[in-house]
Amino acid sequence: MRNLFDQYSEPENRLTHALLSCLSNDRRLLRQFIRWIPETRRLPRMLEVLEQALPGERGDVSEAEAERRGLPDGCITDGTGWALLIESKFATAVSVDQLGRHLRTAAQHGLTECKLLLLTVGEIKHKLPASVIARRWSEVYQWLAREASRSEWAQVGKEYLEVAEARGIEQEYLKEGTVTVFSGIPFGCSEPYSYIQAKRVLGLLLDELRKDRRLQRRLGTDPHSKGRGAITGRSGQGVWDFLSLKSAARSKLFTEFPHLTVGIRDTRLEIYVTVPNGVRSEVRKNILGDSDEDFERLIQRVHRGLCVALRKHPGASPMIVLVQRHYPSQRSPAIHDAQLRFDSRTAFRESASRGNVKHQPEWLQLAHDALKGRRSNLQFQVGADFPYDRCPAVATPKITEVAVAVWLACEPLVKTALE
Repeated sequence: MRNLFDQYSEPENRLTHALLSCLSNDRRLLRQFIRWIPETRRLPRMLEVLEQALPGERGDVSEAEAERRGLPDGCITDGTGWALLIESKFATAVSVDQLGRHLRTAAQHGLTECKLLLLTVGEIKHKLPASVIARRWSEVYQWLAREASRSEWAQVGKEYLEVAEARGIEQEYLKEGTVTVFSGIPFGCSEPYSYIQAKRVLGLLLDELRKDRRLQRRLGTDPHSKGRGAITGRSGQGVWDFLSLKSAARSKLFTEFPHLTVGIRDTRLEIYVTVPNGVRSEVRKNILGDSDEDFERLIQRVHRGLCVALRKHPGASPMIVLVQRHYPSQRSPAIHDAQLRFDSRTAFRESASRGNVKHQPEWLQLAHDALKGRRSNLQFQVGADFPYDRCPAVATPKITEVAVAVWLACEPLVKTALE
């Protein structure tokens, strides 16, 4: 087999090559792959893995030549007329005519008992021939993840799909759908932070959170909102996106309303309710209340909910953040003039001493005074930080539940702001 990475120009061919390389190098994994597709009905013993070729064909034809001759991306056969053809789609559309041509070409090569496995990124909207089995690349990724503990090659395949998806996002040829599924945030001691991978994981995490009915019902999140229009750049210490609220649907700028923010930074995951500088003055007045005590009571209600949400995750911290910034020009990145970040346990004696946090209520008072006397671009956030090195839940799919719990704990803040 060819080298695993990037032997083809087309993304779908690179994906198929990676998968077939793994299957060819691990025969147990190959048999498990056939079992994973029950529509094949039987498990042949002597299997051959071909790439852009059929029995009797040369395996070194160009991509253009393979397309002209109707050859599938892959073929697994036992030499008796049985075969599983593989056709992969990543950035290109599915063609029913092409699938039919692959099946006819296979029959001409003596493959009379033949199925075609169609692997796609997005949803199949066509009626497919009876001999075609449709699966998504994200399902292949989940299967490889399950097999990874028993197969080094499954782990290699899983990691390559992650790389391929990150590249597709970076180069903007992955417009819809996913190659992988959210399985946690991998950064930490064993895997250094990567901006490109962070963008990939952020998109998967937001896709999961958008679907959560509790957020839609209690906080009024908009499941159809796409968040930031484009996340550009190739480097940085963090990447972020947000879920918007239905109440913000008519606004031209997302900064006119509170929103739910997810940030994947080089050292931690951040889950916050963000009150931007550009919100209407009534929103800020509602949060501040009529007195210092009103503001403190509101934050205390949120804080108590956060403590409940985080009680099984001692490495996480309930946080309050204020940021003052300015922009040299419309397209320039922000320059931070001031930043106040403090653990909300400092504000309340009942929570002080938990995690060795000392009671220091002046931080909350300072936050109140800064918001009340605002004369600059000032953003206010309440939520939680999850350091990679102290909070194991971040590396698992369960972190989606924790993120939802953090936002639901902030429900009093959201409801008060939008009264």
